[in-house]
Amino acid sequence: MNRPSGHQRPLVTIVEVVIALAVLAALAGIGVSVYRSYKHKAHQSAALDKMRALGNAFFTHTRDHQGAIPADNASGSDTWANASKTENQGVWYNALPKLMGAPSVAELGKSNPAGLYDPAHPLCIPGAPYPRGNKKLATPVFAVGMNAILLSKSDDGSKPEAMLHRIQEPAKTVIFLERGISGDVKTIPAQKNFDGSPKALPISFAARHAQKGCLVFADGHAELHSASDFLTQGGVIITPQDRIVWTMNPDDDPN
Repeated sequence: MNRPSGHQRPLVTIVEVVIALAVLAALAGIGVSVYRSYKHKAHQSAALDKMRALGNAFFTHTRDHQGAIPADNASGSDTWANASKTENQGVWYNALPKLMGAPSVAELGKSNPAGLYDPAHPLCIPGAPYPRGNKKLATPVFAVGMNAILLSKSDDGSKPEAMLHRIQEPAKTVIFLERGISGDVKTIPAQKNFDGSPKALPISFAARHAQKGCLVFADGHAELHSASDFLTQGGVIITPQDRIVWTMNPDDDPN
């Protein structure tokens, strides 16, 4: 007659527990990776849709104003108070949201500054690391900016006439770009000026969506690009400007 052993085998060994935990950890890691990928793609798609809408509003604005391009920033600093001044109603962040059925930055500054960061607002860019709490209410923070080179002063100190017809290659010329704000990851070491102002240089480009970001062109369309499509690793704009143009005349030196 067999007697039961005094040392029965445990139902689950330590090795089996370790293996089970490792499998669970691996599955959790896969789940997190899949979720992050889904989130990035969702942000990328939503950002591209918003930037396309901004491009359409820009095109509508220039058509309705005999080809005049809206101002790239306010006179003085771009505070809520300055944005609301009469002379600054033609700045892009005031003129274009109205065409998109949304309140302008001037209107938001008077009654609801937090509305600029509402996902429903056309200037709130998905995936942008906006400041938390009241910090973002002190002054408007822009995760999209107007191309600062396009209307920059020439060597003689004059500014080019801000008219659409002066842009020689509209389908290649950048009007708006996703611009860096504090907390954005720099994909090229030389990038800088991630300060959330309403205009931006190529070196301030934010590639938030799997190392790509949105550019809006003068004909109204939008595309996803990586910073390396138009910048060297040293932060210099690639010339000649064959693919992506930052100046009214592609033969002009953008650097």
